[in-house]
Amino acid sequence: MRALQKYGDGKEGMGIREVPEPEVGPDDLLIEVGAVGICGSDLHIWRDEKEHRRPVTLGHEFSGVVIGKGEDVGDEWQAGDRICGDLETLHGRVGTHVNGAYAPRLALPRQLAHRLPDNLTFAEGALIEQVTCMSHAAMARSRIQPADFVVITGPGPIGLTLLQIVRLFSPRTVMVTGLKDDTLRLEKARELGADTVYYSEDDPVQEVQRLTDGAGADVVLDCSGGEAALTQATRMVRNGGWITIIGLWGHDFKVNLDRVPYHNLTVRGSWGWDGMEYADQAVRMAAGWHSWERALRIMAMGKIRLEPIITRHITMEEWREAFEALEAKREIKVMMYPNEQYRRK
Repeated sequence: MRALQKYGDGKEGMGIREVPEPEVGPDDLLIEVGAVGICGSDLHIWRDEKEHRRPVTLGHEFSGVVIGKGEDVGDEWQAGDRICGDLETLHGRVGTHVNGAYAPRLALPRQLAHRLPDNLTFAEGALIEQVTCMSHAAMARSRIQPADFVVITGPGPIGLTLLQIVRLFSPRTVMVTGLKDDTLRLEKARELGADTVYYSEDDPVQEVQRLTDGAGADVVLDCSGGEAALTQATRMVRNGGWITIIGLWGHDFKVNLDRVPYHNLTVRGSWGWDGMEYADQAVRMAAGWHSWERALRIMAMGKIRLEPIITRHITMEEWREAFEALEAKREIKVMMYPNEQYRRK
């Protein structure tokens, strides 16, 4: 079968290649991929900015249909069952260390499969990973209280998903900041519930101080992966406030952190879901199960809209143009369909 793999250095070290069919272990499900999202971390791998194994088939935001199973898998899973998939295997992360969903089929340990509700599309199912990550960031790695003034820096797919989850906490204001070339994404932030949006180049620190009568934001959630945004976060948050860092940079940079001790700030990172603070993959797999199920329950409430974030649907052969468009911020979220029959279903 054909798969999109990272196999060499630089952007030219990635492309569609012929690969063997996935080997289905005794505890595995064979999944026919319904949809797979292009994630910002995939762009980092494309640019050699994020660790990964080679060669590896990328694609970790996925949904699909069970078409086979290993000998030890019981009757709980049947051919035709629709799934969305966790990605922390005992051998590393799907799409980063073990082969992922930029291919027509993949083998998935059964404990990583979650049933996709009938009322969710394959595209929405592929984006459950974002809801899982951002609900964990908001609930477990941050301190958000009702009536808080919350700033989200970075209006990409992660920031737009987080925006909707933060609104569940009943904040008094949610402000989203982004660069001037993020205009499309900032307009989408307004559509999805941002009370105010602001350009990062136009001094959002001053605007936050104005809107809070000089007190500062209670919480800043950085989804930008931008050097300036982190500096702004330390300056716009109030004394004793909270900063959660979610975005990735992919390179070293300098930032003045004097305000962290001076203003008694709490700064935490957030990556993934429950159990990710442990290096033991078995712990990550067991703890993560509950985060994924919680994300599906959040989606069942009907208050998180994922389809508006998707701006383009493509075949696997169109991958390079889509990567370049995402890099240039001409798209927000691109959904890929390695199997054409599932496109937009």
